[in-house]
Amino acid sequence: MLATDNTTITSKTSAEEIVQLYRTDFTGKVVIVTGSNSGIGLETARVLSSVGAKVIIPCRTLEKSSGAIEEIKKTVPQADLVPMQLDLSDLCSIKAFADAFLSLDLPLDILINNAGIMACPKSFTKDGFETQFGVNHLGHFYLTKLLTEKLTSSAPSRVVIVSSSANSQFLGSQGIDFDNLNAEKKYSPSKVYGQSKLANILHAKELQRRFDTEGVDVTVTSLHPGIEQSNLVRHVSLSMAGDIICHARNYKASLDEAMHRKSIEIGASTNVYCAVSPDVKKGGFYSNNCVNTSLLNEQSSDQVMAKRLWDISERMLAEKF
Repeated sequence: MLATDNTTITSKTSAEEIVQLYRTDFTGKVVIVTGSNSGIGLETARVLSSVGAKVIIPCRTLEKSSGAIEEIKKTVPQADLVPMQLDLSDLCSIKAFADAFLSLDLPLDILINNAGIMACPKSFTKDGFETQFGVNHLGHFYLTKLLTEKLTSSAPSRVVIVSSSANSQFLGSQGIDFDNLNAEKKYSPSKVYGQSKLANILHAKELQRRFDTEGVDVTVTSLHPGIEQSNLVRHVSLSMAGDIICHARNYKASLDEAMHRKSIEIGASTNVYCAVSPDVKKGGFYSNNCVNTSLLNEQSSDQVMAKRLWDISERMLAEKF
């Protein structure tokens, strides 16, 4: 893919190189990056702050948020960063964060739903949702819902939702199992993770459709960042690794990607690309190389399934309030 000056973006292009290639100036822009205390979230926040953005740093604790800010300021001393508390496994915490952000009376130019949990043991959020579905999809779904009016008033704005090739690799041609959203019947760490990542894509598709229907200039994208040298797989035990291998649709492709993990600097490139590139189209899904990808579940474009997931997500949230 060409950026500027006929410079090609490759699989080895870093997030920092992305903003340099596009000569990005985000002065006056406000960005929220969930999961910004580590991994590609931290690097995404660092790079966007380096080009002038005010970046909200929401973490499970203010201590983690302050630690992330301290780390970013080692290389970007002028960074404009706001520490805030956000626990995506707790609906009350999500509501409190949204209220606190809205009280700042700032625009919201870009919301990057980056945080995630992978292949954890079967567990449930504070509100009783299966943890992977609850954090990866429902938590971000609720957060985005609470911030939709602000995104609309700040248009043109963007929503970037971090998915994964697991949406295809671990589910094959299966769609969302609406009868097992809370692992009521069975629990496979990898398949449940894949389902939550498919939910991310369907959320992006339906959210974009709704913005388009209302004539609002908000661009929504979902993406696969690749496998990075991060702590995302901290919950994966030997038995869970076996479960992942067992359900990998393309074992060789999965192994090749795992063996060639990206550095954090390169892994964050697609996040940043989707946030800053003028080439990004509405409703797209982008690979770890910042181009359209085929790493999609066969059900990922099913608009009926996307709307059903949206409606069920709304009902699941409504039952808690």
